[in-house]
Amino acid sequence: MSGQDGASWVTEAAKPAEPAQRRLNTWKEIAAFFGCDERTAKRWEATRGLPVRRLPNGSRSAVFAYEDELRTWLNQKQAEPPRNEAPTTRMFGFTAALPWSYSVVGAAVLIVLVGVVLLSVGWLTGRQSGTSGRLATPSRPNPEAESFYRAGLYAWQTRTPVGLKRAVDDFTQAIVRDPQYAEAYAGLATCYNLLREYTPMSSQYALPRAKAAAEQAIALNPRLGSAHAALAFVDFYWTHNPAAARREFLRAIALAPRDATVHHWYATFLMTVRDSKNALAEIERAQTLDSESTAIQADRALILFYGGREDEAIGLLRQLEQTEPLFTSPHRYLTIIYRARGDDTGFIRELSLAAAARQDADEKETADAGTEGLKTSGHRGMLEAILAVQKRLLTEGHGSAYAVAQTCAELGNAPEAIAYLRSSLSRHEIETVSLAIDPSFRTLRRQGEFRNLAVTAGAMNHA
Repeated sequence: MSGQDGASWVTEAAKPAEPAQRRLNTWKEIAAFFGCDERTAKRWEATRGLPVRRLPNGSRSAVFAYEDELRTWLNQKQAEPPRNEAPTTRMFGFTAALPWSYSVVGAAVLIVLVGVVLLSVGWLTGRQSGTSGRLATPSRPNPEAESFYRAGLYAWQTRTPVGLKRAVDDFTQAIVRDPQYAEAYAGLATCYNLLREYTPMSSQYALPRAKAAAEQAIALNPRLGSAHAALAFVDFYWTHNPAAARREFLRAIALAPRDATVHHWYATFLMTVRDSKNALAEIERAQTLDSESTAIQADRALILFYGGREDEAIGLLRQLEQTEPLFTSPHRYLTIIYRARGDDTGFIRELSLAAAARQDADEKETADAGTEGLKTSGHRGMLEAILAVQKRLLTEGHGSAYAVAQTCAELGNAPEAIAYLRSSLSRHEIETVSLAIDPSFRTLRRQGEFRNLAVTAGAMNHA
């Protein structure tokens, strides 16, 4: 992406208005004009001068805007040169250009380069001097690095493919300008933890990078709660070590008791290890700390579902779909619920919407195949069509063995489902931590081999 405030992905908005003075009367309409979510549009008003007006003596939510003014703002942003284009950094006598627009791969290479080089000379851990690696007082970042860091905080909270990629860019730029910026490393770890959920990026690619960035943040500042939470996420979903994850989450809460994200992620951990009561308490604490977070509300709905409050969960998720139609989580969670209820139409619809939100071509192909199978041959035809696509994608190297196992189990093929679950574990697919609660495997839960796999995955270890 170029340094154009994300405007390059909404070039359709630059077309002439019909009529020129058309008025948009809600945040939803303003966001739809740009093809983004409401949170992003509000952020642009606060940080980028988006020309939004308010009714005199009205509430702060009573907003409106004119399309021609929005288009003028957009065109001005597109005409601006990229922010800090091609900055350079010098390491050990080498000067390297660092273009503003990073691919995710490029950002990962840079984080590894910066981290490994600095660790190797003992700048971060203090090992050369025999210290424990703790910095007595974390240094204040330079203003330019802090500016990029704050931009990254805004961007990752959109939880969209565009926003997360932009956040990776911003946090990486902050690290380049201040290699001892612990919060920027923690932000990068958070991004990689989320990229495997909200984009097609694989967990095999994302989570080792999240681990490296989180450990680097902790080396710089052991009292940074967000870094411990990011590491706990990896401990659970990547290394399948719930005991280590619990310790890191509790450490994070002790260090940052008012960090909504820490309580949020701990809640989903508790949900997955079947502690619904405490999961609900944690997610409600997170919601108290950040009442506007759509992600927290969506995960609260999922916790309600696994706690047996299915209708309440569906009602909340449907409401979120109305207010944030581009947000992935409500669609993904409704696929789980509708699949469990045997609502094939709802399942396929939400699978298609989730694929669009994630910009996931493989998931779209799967949903399209399921749609045709349902039309021609009903429930079993849908599952068989989905399975054919899932198996082919897996052989091509970009599918999920866990997804194949789910469909095999629902088709009543237990031996094949078990075989694919073994493969899923060997591939470190994060979904395996959900074996104990995944409705797709209800018929397998009494089998000893399945239970052994669940324990190995950390899904049935409550330590």
